[in-house]
Amino acid sequence: MALAEDLLEQAKHLANREPKRPKQASLRRAVSTAYYSLFHLLVADTILNWKNIRQRAKVARAFDHKSMKEASNKTAGRRFPAPDAVVGGHLRVVAQAFVELQQKRNAADYNYAKTWSKTEVQSHIDTAAAAFESWKIIRRDQLAQDYLVSLLIKERKD
Repeated sequence: MALAEDLLEQAKHLANREPKRPKQASLRRAVSTAYYSLFHLLVADTILNWKNIRQRAKVARAFDHKSMKEASNKTAGRRFPAPDAVVGGHLRVVAQAFVELQQKRNAADYNYAKTWSKTEVQSHIDTAAAAFESWKIIRRDQLAQDYLVSLLIKERKD
């Protein structure tokens, strides 16, 4: 998780790099980095479950952003029964943050017409930070582990 936490810290640094008149480049990179902090948090936790340590780097490369977004959309919209409601609530925070941050990252990286404000960027960084906090609470729960598997395995359409 060190890389993920470092990326979240880097996003905060980029957002505050120029206190008076932030450069669009800094703000855009902050948004992109906030997304990648959450991406790497989830990938790192998944590969830690992989028994064969030598294969972990290959498993990490198997993650697909589109598939992860689709799985996160499904999880964010899911209703969790009473015993799982608390865990499900935290899981929903993580899944919704992943979807939102991926959309914002795409805009930051590719929409040149958009002008970013420091306040808006900070809001996205806060979304990533909230997802980190929720993940820390639930990361060992079976629902969270199932979510990690869903991020890695593309659902078949029969």
